[in-house]
This record gives sequence, C-alpha cells and structure tokens, in this order.
Amino acid sequence: MLLTLAGMARIGRNALLTAGLTLLTGLPQLARAQSADVVGVHYPAAIKVEGNNLTLNGSGISYRAVAKLYTVGLYVPQKASKSDAIFATGGPKQLRFVMLQGMRVDELGKVITKGIENNSSREEFFKLIPSIRMMGEEFSRIKRLNAGDIFAIEFVPKRGTMFFVNGQPAGLPLEDVGFFPAVLRTWLGNRPVTQDLKDALLDYKAPPVLDALQ
Repeated sequence: MLLTLAGMARIGRNALLTAGLTLLTGLPQLARAQSADVVGVHYPAAIKVEGNNLTLNGSGISYRAVAKLYTVGLYVPQKASKSDAIFATGGPKQLRFVMLQGMRVDELGKVITKGIENNSSREEFFKLIPSIRMMGEEFSRIKRLNAGDIFAIEFVPKRGTMFFVNGQPAGLPLEDVGFFPAVLRTWLGNRPVTQDLKDALLDYKAPPVLDALQ
C-alpha cells in the first residue's frame, strides 16, 4: 500500500521523536552523580583534622541494586575536580561514611579490598596485603555498623591511616603511606566502585540537556 505524503511526514516525525527520546534517556546516566543531600545527609563544608582545615570535595550515595547503603564524603586540603589532583595533594584527607542502613563492616572491607586489587598492579597489591590484613583485624572488632553511624577513614602524614566509628578510634594507625591512596582508589581510581559515585566525590556536573544535544 502506498504511503501518502501526510503518512510519510508522520513517520518522519515519529522517528525523530524516538531518536530524541533515546538520546534523552541516555543523558541521565551522565547526570546520575547525586550528592548525599539528596537523602537528607548533610556534610559540613569544612572540618579540622589534626589542626588542619579540610574542605568537602564532594559527597555521594552508594547503592546495592536500588537500595541505598551509605553516603560518603571526601575531605581534602584543596578542592579538585580531577582524581589525579586529589592524589597529588599532600596533607591529611578523610573519607567519611554515614550509614543509611545497618551492615557488617566486613562488607565494606570486602569492597575496599576488591577496589584496591582492581586499581593496583599485582606487585602493588601484594605489598599492601599486610595492611589489608591489619584493616581486617580492626574491622573484626567493629563488627557491625548501624543506620546513622558515622564511619571515617582518615589519613594523616607521619601517622598513617586510622578508622573511626562515631568519632572514636577503632585501632592503631596503619603506618604504610601507600595504604590510604590505595583505599581512595576504590572510589576515585580508574576502576571505581561506580562511575556515578566517583563523579559525585569529584563534584562532577553533567552538561545541561540542551547543551548536550547541540
């Protein structure tokens, strides 16, 4: 059956609409990086660690499927939008987690260990195994984190990496200077837990929809 000019015009309009919707549905994947404020968790703009002022670089939400597990905020001496700049900056740093539901802390330990492995060479990973084991020992004393608990991983030069639960230290510092950067790569490395969370911690802003369509 022959198509009329009007029918052909409708098909053309529908094809353009479908193509436009396909493009638009893809764009939110670029803009899914969400601040912790989305779930009502507010991170202060600045904190003090060992007398040093740290700035909130960004915050985001970790999911398991559609369930919200925890929020995480990254505090650094100087705000940066590139992970390389974060790693290159000296001084104290802190990853601060606020639990949105209860979970065993060893679940977070597994995420960190996998993240270290995914973002390290084989040689680097083997060098970090003693510190990973020490982390596991300290986590075994914490056992469980409840909704609303604040868990922090903090690095201070010449002291090392420490874990805190609701402001209380969970053990002695891990002195390996390479351990905290390896932990941080779990979220900011080339193979992060999720790209969305990495973007949120770097305060990434996706381009507006209209700009992206041009």
